[in-house]
Amino acid sequence: MRFGKKIVDGVFLERPNRYLARVEVGGQEVLAHIPDPGRLPGLMLAGRKVQLIHQPSPTRKTEYTLVLVRHGSIWVSTFPVFANALVKDALTEQTLPFLKGYSDFSNEVKVGNSRFDFKLTFPQNLAYVEVKSVSLVEKAVGKFPDSPTERGVKHVKELLELYAKGYRAAVVFVSQRSDTRSITCNDDIDPVFGEWLRNAHDKGVEIYGMNCKVTPTTISLNKVVKVVL
Repeated sequence: MRFGKKIVDGVFLERPNRYLARVEVGGQEVLAHIPDPGRLPGLMLAGRKVQLIHQPSPTRKTEYTLVLVRHGSIWVSTFPVFANALVKDALTEQTLPFLKGYSDFSNEVKVGNSRFDFKLTFPQNLAYVEVKSVSLVEKAVGKFPDSPTERGVKHVKELLELYAKGYRAAVVFVSQRSDTRSITCNDDIDPVFGEWLRNAHDKGVEIYGMNCKVTPTTISLNKVVKVVL
C-alpha cells in the first residue's frame, strides 16, 4: 500500500497530548495529528525522523497526519487503521497464508448488535475475523494492548460466542514494523484481555500474527509471526 504523493519528511519535536505532535517540516514548525493515541514508548523522541501525509482541509484542525517514525534502522507505522486496510488487500488478493479457500468476503459486517472487521465465506461455513494493530514492541516481542481495552475484550467475547454457534472465528494481530518476531498479551497492562484471549484460543478461536515491511512511502504485510499465549 502506497501513501501517495502527499507524503512529506519531518522531524519530531514534541507530543503535547496523545493526538498531537509538534513537527519541523521544511524548516518550519507545524502541528500534526497522531492517529495512534497509545503511549508509543521509545518512538516519540525529539529529533526522530518522521513521515507525514499533508492533507489541508477546512474541516481539519491540522494539515498533517503523522504516519511513520524512524526507529533505528527501520520505519514504524503510527496509523492503526492501516492494519485493517492491509488485511483487506490481502483478502482481496487471497494472499493471507492462514486463511485459504474462501470464495468471498465482506468487511464491517454487523451481526446482531455487534460489528466485525471481516466475514469470509467458505464452502461449508462462515468465518468472522477481527484485526488488532500492535504498536508496542519490546525486544522484538509485540505486546497487545498498550492500554486497557474494554473494546478488545468485547470483541474476543463475541468471537467466542460465534464460535460456540458453529462459525469459524479468528483474531489477526498486525505489528506495523519489520522487527517484530512474536506477539503476546500484555498482561501487565490488561490482564482481563489476556485471560479472555487465552480462553477463546483454548476453546477454538484462531489466533494469528503478522509483521510488516515499511518504507518511507509504502507499507505491506510481511511475515507470519508466532503468537505466544
